[in-house]
Amino acid sequence: MKTLKFLFLEDSSTDLELIQRELKRGGVDYIPVHVQDRDEYLKAIIDEKPDFIFSDYSLPNFDGLSALSIAKEQCPSTPFIFVSGTYGEDAAIQTLTRGATDYVLKDRLVKLVPALRRAIREIEEHKALRRAEQEKFEIEEQLRQSQKVEAMGFLAGAMAHEINNPIMAIIDYAQLISKGEMDIDKAQKIASKIKQEGERISVMVKDLLRFARQEKGTFEPVSVFALISKTRSISEQRLKMSRIQLDLDVQPDLPSVLCKEGQILQVLLNLINNGTDALNQRYPEYDESKRMVISAKPEEIGGKSWVRITVEDFGSGIPQEIGKSIFNTFFTTKGAEKGTGLGLSVSLGIVKEHGGFLSFESAPMEYTRFFLDLPAV
Repeated sequence: MKTLKFLFLEDSSTDLELIQRELKRGGVDYIPVHVQDRDEYLKAIIDEKPDFIFSDYSLPNFDGLSALSIAKEQCPSTPFIFVSGTYGEDAAIQTLTRGATDYVLKDRLVKLVPALRRAIREIEEHKALRRAEQEKFEIEEQLRQSQKVEAMGFLAGAMAHEINNPIMAIIDYAQLISKGEMDIDKAQKIASKIKQEGERISVMVKDLLRFARQEKGTFEPVSVFALISKTRSISEQRLKMSRIQLDLDVQPDLPSVLCKEGQILQVLLNLINNGTDALNQRYPEYDESKRMVISAKPEEIGGKSWVRITVEDFGSGIPQEIGKSIFNTFFTTKGAEKGTGLGLSVSLGIVKEHGGFLSFESAPMEYTRFFLDLPAV
């Protein structure tokens, strides 16, 4: 463990000696840095980067509260302990409310080492908490990426099937041109069709790659209309293979939402994949009732503007006894080959991180509606 560096702001050499003697008696090992005025103090904070600051409350041409303000600005996480002889109850309350770690009276220096030990313990606890939060974040990121890979597997399979059709058309058109038996006008028309099919493939692949890219960006205003349009584009092929009709009820002029676009796309695609499975369970073949609806509308909640996105399917529904567990990590009613049970739990975590809500209502063998509420910009 490294030796701690202590910065002492003290104008009395006698008081400084008493303070340092008390620390030594308490078995505290440290590197001392002593300053007496504002300029020395500010320079020491910047150059020495102390681990602790001990300050008198009253000094000539400088005061402890100003020293505390500078410390909170320059090194906010560094513990700051007042050691003073002139210290009333009001002053004590004021220093603590402004961010001081503790205070010790000079005629009660026996309390100095316990105050220091307490501050060190709080630092260690804070570091342990930050490590735990970082580990939790890393685990959540791993779960998100695992679930994203799972979702991509469903989508890529459907897209590969769909891409095959325009590719075969491009090959047939190219073979016709290569024979050299057609006039220039017909060749140009076929070339135009090749271009259209190529652009169609490009859009599908770009949308999938955009979704697949690991989301590390910042929160940005995103159009809800554009968000849902991208969701439809990415999921269109799987819905088409399952012969599901997707209806949209979304106005282009809806407020934007502040989000990480890739993560909200992941939530919407999870909901669509779940709706697809529910519809396929209820209607294994084509049926005119085999449909899904995505709608979006502005909401007013608690005096603030929100946007509610609803993903509704008319599939098998969610039984009440199962509904209590659907957001639990790894909970799934599907076979191992069809799901890991990460979709809804990961989605809930993403939505909470965005300051939103994810809820649902369902009637078995009638419908399921998932509500995604996000704060509007």
